[in-house]
Amino acid sequence: MPIYEFECSACSHIFERLMKVGESYDNLPCPECSAEKPKKLIGSCSFHSRERYEEGLARRMSARAQQK
Repeated sequence: MPIYEFECSACSHIFERLMKVGESYDNLPCPECSAEKPKKLIGSCSFHSRERYEEGLARRMSARAQQK
């Protein structure tokens, strides 16, 4: 089963789920706010260094802080 990445339509939280191919994600709840109908992100198989991971995490945290 592949891992898919989603973005919550309500709070913009990005999360991953292990799902069967073709399985519907319309009723998938956001782990942060429980809103349903997340947006499926286009993903690709990639490898990141720890620096790139931390850079992306800092960017997402900053974006979330600005929304509040």
